[in-house]
Amino acid sequence: MTAAHKIISDDAALEEGELVTLARRCWEADGGLPLAVEPWFVRSRWSRPGTKTFTVRGPAPGAAAEPGSSPGDATAGGPSSGDAAVSTASSGDAAGRGSSLENAAMGAFSGDAAAGALPAAGDAGGSVLLAAIAVRPGPRGSVVTGLVDPAVRGSGVGSRLLDAALAVAAESEGATAGFVTVETEGLSADAEKLFESRGLRQFFAEEVMRIDLAAAPAPEPTWPAGTTVAEWNGETAERFFQVYATAFRERPGFPDPSAAEWIEETAEDDDFQPERSLLATLPEIGDAGFVSVGDNWIQQVGVVPAARRTGLGGALIREALRRMASAGLHEGWLCVNVDNPAVSLYRRIGFKGVGHRARYRPIDS
Repeated sequence: MTAAHKIISDDAALEEGELVTLARRCWEADGGLPLAVEPWFVRSRWSRPGTKTFTVRGPAPGAAAEPGSSPGDATAGGPSSGDAAVSTASSGDAAGRGSSLENAAMGAFSGDAAAGALPAAGDAGGSVLLAAIAVRPGPRGSVVTGLVDPAVRGSGVGSRLLDAALAVAAESEGATAGFVTVETEGLSADAEKLFESRGLRQFFAEEVMRIDLAAAPAPEPTWPAGTTVAEWNGETAERFFQVYATAFRERPGFPDPSAAEWIEETAEDDDFQPERSLLATLPEIGDAGFVSVGDNWIQQVGVVPAARRTGLGGALIREALRRMASAGLHEGWLCVNVDNPAVSLYRRIGFKGVGHRARYRPIDS
């Protein structure tokens, strides 16, 4: 890397507001997880102690070019190669600035699979955050997440930032030294090409789906004959878990938590809604299906094998959506693994895909 393209060391912490603004611009372009633009979400991904960040700054996207500059100086309204400043920072002293939620991170890498030069370092005074990438310690090695403003994509910024982050991850120490996961909450086709060009393979992907509850009446559930429904409470929580375990144990990668672990994780979510989280019982089967809900999110839906293809799963979702609408909510959300056949059910109910989130690891890991 030439002196004109050097990375500047900078101990200044990233401002939460500028990260939120950048995250929103990426989400508006790429779709994906809407929670990724929430301040608490941003804190949990970018403020963990030991996090290393790389940033690119320059004039606000869409700003007028300086007189005498050539059209080639900017990319889609972004900065010229002499305008943007590239810096690194470590947040090793960021303790207490937000909890870390592992194995999930916001991100929208630029669509520039072909490596390009980083914009030259310059005076960052009065500039805005155009791109950032972070490497944070995780339980299974380093975790990489990044954001590149849509206005500067195609300039090589995302490629160089990803390379810098992967180099930091490769130098990590400890039992998980060298292990890395690259995460994105708004996967684009160009980002996918970029990851593949760096020898990364996708090992997890979900489609993010939304239903409009304001445009039409909430869909009414049609229950299998004899169905009884109970809400989540201290007496039914264990029964919810048993249905969860029976419904999901056959799926690859099932985490197999204890009842106490699963119940605590479910109930302690700040957005958990016990009155919208439902357990269905069938006469010939017993406890047969459940849905857990957080605010306006369908968090989990499970039906035991003996009760599948009875319409129970769809009825549980429709009833949860009906209760959301009754509470004044205008939309419902869920995430579904891309290889889960339930995606067709969600589409029939009225959900529409609004993007993907994914995780990548090196092919040889």
